[in-house]
Amino acid sequence: RNEGGYEAPPISEACKMTFDEFVRSQRDQADGKAYYLQTALLRQEGGTLTCPKFDEQLESDLRSMDHGMLRRFTELGSFGPLSRNQLFVSFADFLTATHYDQQHNLFLQIRGAKRFLLFDAADFPGLCTYPAHHPLDRKARVDL
Repeated sequence: RNEGGYEAPPISEACKMTFDEFVRSQRDQADGKAYYLQTALLRQEGGTLTCPKFDEQLESDLRSMDHGMLRRFTELGSFGPLSRNQLFVSFADFLTATHYDQQHNLFLQIRGAKRFLLFDAADFPGLCTYPAHHPLDRKARVDL
């Protein structure tokens, strides 16, 4: 999306591969690239919960989620209705650029550790975000 017509170099490259290829590519790093997986798991579309095609085990796990527990979490956090579930997979020493998310988040860590640096909304001007409609408009221009 680039509604403002800005020129901006791409910061990442999308590629399609199986999960096994993803793990192997990241582990071997034969091409010198760092890989990061981001994909929608569940998405609410017109009152219907949809799920992309995954292997049978992951689909079974997604469909058997405790929706009552998710509903309680969203109520506790005043998140509003669930709109989507995203899966993010990275490896050691992966760094995500400073950015803000458009939805509330509930973060669950499967393995390893992750460190967050959170800012108060009052700090927003100091992050020097890109202008609205820029392809990077949710990211900071300052290197933290």
